[in-house]
Amino acid sequence: MAKNDCLEQRFGRKLAYIRKSKKLSQMKLAEIVDMNFNYIGQIERGEANVTIRTMHLLADALDVEMREFFDFTF
Repeated sequence: MAKNDCLEQRFGRKLAYIRKSKKLSQMKLAEIVDMNFNYIGQIERGEANVTIRTMHLLADALDVEMREFFDFTF
């Protein structure tokens, strides 16, 4: 992972990694958190800057601590 990637891109890649490790599609995750699946895709591509509330919803849905989204050593 390039060090100069923006935080949104790094966060998005980590979200995708965790989601896939839980064997969830973007559609299923979006359904669980009551969001549009296109928005999940935008987050994963680093095109959206998420709020703390959204991070919390995603962490709960994926059964992880929010801090795991910021561990970029995967």
